[in-house]
Amino acid sequence: MKFFIAVLLAFVLLEVEVKAFTRRLQPRVVAGRNANQGQFPYIVSLRFMDTHICGGSIISANYILTAAHCLSTEIDDESFDLEPHRLSIYAGSIHLGSGGVAVQVAEYTKHPGYAGLYRDIAVVRLAQPLNFTDEIRPINLSQSDPPSFANADIVGWGRLYENGPRPDILQYNSMASLSHDLCDMLNPLVDESFLCLLPHRREPNGICNGDSGGPAVYNDVLVGVTNFATDACGSAHPDVFANVAYYADWIRENSDLGNVNVENSDSGNVDVENSDSGNVDVENSNSGSVDVENSNADNAMELGRF
Repeated sequence: MKFFIAVLLAFVLLEVEVKAFTRRLQPRVVAGRNANQGQFPYIVSLRFMDTHICGGSIISANYILTAAHCLSTEIDDESFDLEPHRLSIYAGSIHLGSGGVAVQVAEYTKHPGYAGLYRDIAVVRLAQPLNFTDEIRPINLSQSDPPSFANADIVGWGRLYENGPRPDILQYNSMASLSHDLCDMLNPLVDESFLCLLPHRREPNGICNGDSGGPAVYNDVLVGVTNFATDACGSAHPDVFANVAYYADWIRENSDLGNVNVENSDSGNVDVENSDSGNVDVENSNSGSVDVENSNADNAMELGRF
């Protein structure tokens, strides 16, 4: 009897170990979950020649907030700004290739202090306003930092793990916000213009290539713009975001947020008048898709940040 119980316990322990090992092998946004349609109506895919390069957040019918490094590329160690007419955004779908609408970019403005890792934030003006629906809505800017160790959602179509595949379905997960003092202890590169989010201890998660420019959200307001990770995707180190509260005045001054009505907006949506101009239905659009596998854009836009 004792032998039978010992054998049974051994099998139970073996099964637990196998399940734990399997979980570690699963794609670890890293360790993300599939989003539901309309769950994050403010996120967009920023595209170069119709190929996804970064994320972004809708802040009004005419403007998207993203990372400055998403709007440039490097050739032979020289940085070049991307031409706005080659850029577009894709909104209204959790899928990268279907169900959404595409709008061309008219122009963009990078923060004037952008250099290297610092001041990595930009506003993008669309060639025509977005038509708001239940699946295409703006998000309000945070006026203050999230509390320490509060859970903030990260969202994006970035690689599922280091050098891993890109998902077709939007991914999301949560990370814990850190105070500036604690963030500075863990990463001396950062200052108050950054927001640090800490991955889970037992199953590290976080941002990866293709998540750049996307949102970090706390209490349904935008608190961060994805900038970079200290180490590989899904490492135990904090991931780093542009701190939206720090840049809120600059964002308003360089967009139309000073002219929009945010009253009576319980869900953080912005009421913009005269936004009836139609979006482009990608399902019926004549614009050709770029084969990422054979496109120079994919190699050029692997930006060294996430």
